Amino acid sequence: MNKVIVDTKFVMDKIGKPGWVIVDVSFPEAYGKGHIPGAVGLPAWISKLFAEDKKRQATVHAQIEQTFGEMGIGSDSHVIVYGDPANVGWNAVLFWILEATGCNSSQTKSTVQYYDGGVARWQAEGGTLDQNQPTVKPTTFKAATGVNRGAKADEILRIVEGKSKAIIIDTRTPGEYDGTDVRALRGGHIPQSININFMQNFDLATFGMFPLDQLQDLYKDVPKDQRVITYCQSGARASYSYLVLRALGYADVANYHDGWRVYGSDLQFTVEDETWYDFTKINIIMNTLSQLQQKMQ
Repeated sequence: MNKVIVDTKFVMDKIGKPGWVIVDVSFPEAYGKGHIPGAVGLPAWISKLFAEDKKRQATVHAQIEQTFGEMGIGSDSHVIVYGDPANVGWNAVLFWILEATGCNSSQTKSTVQYYDGGVARWQAEGGTLDQNQPTVKPTTFKAATGVNRGAKADEILRIVEGKSKAIIIDTRTPGEYDGTDVRALRGGHIPQSININFMQNFDLATFGMFPLDQLQDLYKDVPKDQRVITYCQSGARASYSYLVLRALGYADVANYHDGWRVYGSDLQFTVEDETWYDFTKINIIMNTLSQLQQKMQ
């Protein structure tokens, strides 16, 4: 069994054991309909972490520490993360956040692992579901510093300028990468980045992660002895590719979680295959819709 990706038997063995916390990152409605016994749900505010730029401020760390503690996650806890398979991008965000705050590092005793397949796999392999919220004993979680799992713009710029070395993986679609699908002020990609669409990591029919030996071939040109940084539009898809790379044994991996919506909209940053958001086209569409609305009134 992989150190990062765990199977059903492993999860079954950890239910109710001291020091182990199973976290269901599904949306609250799905969690309420049934979850792995003993699994705690993810507080709603964390789902907004990537939705508002102001949430990216350093002050959010104190709130994360408090919330993790309230969930029963301590600085020496062993955490297993799972979620709705259809939300593959979002499911991996908590895995990345936990590693970014020290899990699986030499600075803490805490670990985090990922269970792929969610409750569908759990039931298919003999597991039962529970609709009750478990009783959680609050504890203390202290985020470690200096684990370097999150990349910021200054590091990206040093790489672009040749002052630092790293492999940058753009996990967005080919259209976003080549600038034909513009989702910021500008389209295109970070110079020197390579495009490995995050959807190449999993089966599009089942949303299950491909076998690691198959994924090893997908990333065969990405050296394991270098720092690797993933990015997408806002951090979710990049978190899933981050998870895959960690499962494949890449040690120095980070997520540029500001993503393209920040990089592509900052005119001081260099862009390859640069295109521009077509405000004229959008204005025409908006005016047309307004005229249709007036005719219908």
